[in-house]
Amino acid sequence: MILIIYSGNKFQHNISQCLSEHCFLYDAVSNFQSAESLLKAQHYSLIIVESHGNITCLHRIKSVVETNPESWVMAVESDATAEDTADAEVDEANYYEIGVDDYLSGPFDARMFTARIRSHMRRSIPNQEHLKPSQGNEARIDIGPLRIDQRYHSVSINGQTLSLTAREFTLLEYFCRHPNQVFSRNHLLSEVWGYNHEGYEHTVNTHINRLRTKLDKINSIKNGGQLVETVWGVGYKLNVNGYTARALIA
Repeated sequence: MILIIYSGNKFQHNISQCLSEHCFLYDAVSNFQSAESLLKAQHYSLIIVESHGNITCLHRIKSVVETNPESWVMAVESDATAEDTADAEVDEANYYEIGVDDYLSGPFDARMFTARIRSHMRRSIPNQEHLKPSQGNEARIDIGPLRIDQRYHSVSINGQTLSLTAREFTLLEYFCRHPNQVFSRNHLLSEVWGYNHEGYEHTVNTHINRLRTKLDKINSIKNGGQLVETVWGVGYKLNVNGYTARALIA
C-alpha cells in the first residue's frame, strides 16, 4: 500500500492520476499530522512525500523516515515550489543524507515516476510471503463474484479489476473475511482504521459510499454496490446470499 503526503495542488493530481491509471492502491493526506495518524494505524510499503525544498520540509521528511524504518520513502519536489520558499542550501544530497530512498525533481515525468513505483513494488512483493495459513491470513480470498489477493493488493469481480484506494481495499477485504456478518461503524473504525473515536463515524459512511459507487460501475455484475448492505440501526455487512463463499490459499 502507498501513502501520499501532499498539499492539494497540481502535485497531488499528477501523483494520484498516475497511481490510479496503473491500479496502485493508495491513501492520500494533505499534511504531516494526518499522515502520522494513518501511519500509527497501518503499515505502508511506500510513502511519497511532497517536498518544497526548504529546511522545515526536510526536517519533517526526516521524521517520517526515522519513524517508519520499514517503509520506502520517496521525496518528490513539487512543480509548485516557488523560488522564494526554497532554500539554496537544500539540494538532492540532503534528501539522501536524511535517509530517503528515492528523490525526484524538476517537471513531473509520469513515465519516470511510474517506472520507479513499479521497481519498488517488484521488490516489495516477495515480502508478502509471510502470509501463511498458520497465521490465519489467507493470501487470496474468493467469495461470490469477488476475488481479493493480498499479495498484490488487487480486487476483481468476475475477472474485472476493481481500482480501490488502500483504505477501500482494507475495508472490502475485512468484509470478505467476515461475509454476512453485521458490523457497527465503531467496530469498523477500530478494526479497519485502527482507532475508535466517537464523532468519526462519518469516515466509515464516506468510504462505504465510495466503495459502493465503484462496485456499481463494474460491468460484469448488476447493482454491485448492493453487495455492501446497510442494516438499519446497526451498521453494514457484505451480503453474499446466493453465492458460494470459499477461501483459497494461494
